[in-house]
Amino acid sequence: SYWPASGIKPAHKMCQHTSTKRDACFQDYCAPKAPGNTTQEHNSMQAAGMQIREVLEHLIERKDLSEQQSEAMLNTLLDDFSAEQAAALLVLLRAKGETPEEIAGMARAMLGKALTVETSVPVVDIVGTGGDGIGSVNISTGASIVAAAAGAHIAKTGNRSVSSMCGSADVLEALNVSIDLGPKGVEACLREARVGFMYAPRYHPAMKAMRSVRGALKVRTAFNLLGPLLNPAGAQFGLVGVYSTDISELMAGALMKLGLKKVLVVHSSGLDELTPMAPADIVEVTAGSKELKRYSLDPKDLGIPRCEVKDLAGGDAAQNARILMDVFGGAQGPVADALNLNAGVALAAAQIAPDPATGVAMAQEVQRAGKAGGVLERWIETSKREAAAELGAQS
Repeated sequence: SYWPASGIKPAHKMCQHTSTKRDACFQDYCAPKAPGNTTQEHNSMQAAGMQIREVLEHLIERKDLSEQQSEAMLNTLLDDFSAEQAAALLVLLRAKGETPEEIAGMARAMLGKALTVETSVPVVDIVGTGGDGIGSVNISTGASIVAAAAGAHIAKTGNRSVSSMCGSADVLEALNVSIDLGPKGVEACLREARVGFMYAPRYHPAMKAMRSVRGALKVRTAFNLLGPLLNPAGAQFGLVGVYSTDISELMAGALMKLGLKKVLVVHSSGLDELTPMAPADIVEVTAGSKELKRYSLDPKDLGIPRCEVKDLAGGDAAQNARILMDVFGGAQGPVADALNLNAGVALAAAQIAPDPATGVAMAQEVQRAGKAGGVLERWIETSKREAAAELGAQS
């Protein structure tokens, strides 16, 4: 099952219950029940509405939710969706200030409703929150392919563009990768090419209900943080970029609550990834440690020269695909440096390399030899074959 592979276990058996039992679970978390009175004695929709109202009152008073309360709140909301209640909850959480427990609880609820991918090997994700607004080339996507060429198994999550010109799904599609594969197709890509892509709308159908609410609010909410926490393959290692250092410890704290083995939360000079432009702010999450470790990492110490933001500029999907193809073929320059930097540090986070310097050297070797291009070719071939097989099975 998904949970043993990921190390993330449900806080309660809510996803196995009927909606009425979920209501009872939620009351156990949020408010004591009067003796002799059970939720089953009430209409479940009315009970859910009462519970959401209780949570709204809780948040209006600027009181934090526990991880279990947050998980139950989102489960209840998604099971009996109300756009008005969803908007109120997200705005109140934002106004109060989200906590790691609240973000982790919401992630558990979403993972409980997700389509999942089984893996026989440890997998890594290189992913960002988005929202940096700089319009760079798809660094994390390119770094994923370089890292796969260097020996990692990369299970990448992603979507089409929301705030930028080109999302990870957009550029992969321009590179001729079939992006909308089910679990068996992704598993085949991981086996044969060491890299697979899980298209967020397919793997997280519960997100669809929230899309109109988030669009109408037009402000950042807790859902802007959830994407990197929702890997359907249960990635235990990762490089997670954030759009601001203001949320680095919030994101890292949530990752720690979810029990991952080792993840680096990174931000560099306005981008939600490592860049050669400046030293990076890093918050390290390590299994078994109760403390977050925060430090700075200077790419120059890893042999990566400085560049400027214009050197990493991207465009639409076709332009970004051309830029990445040049790098996969062995081209050098600032974009190659950025991909090798992120891939190398991810290799170290995944314990494939003993340290970032060695990881960067490993990434540089395979990138300059054009081996990332070979990974992409295998990925395209495997993804196309699997997509055709899925289509044939449906007909």
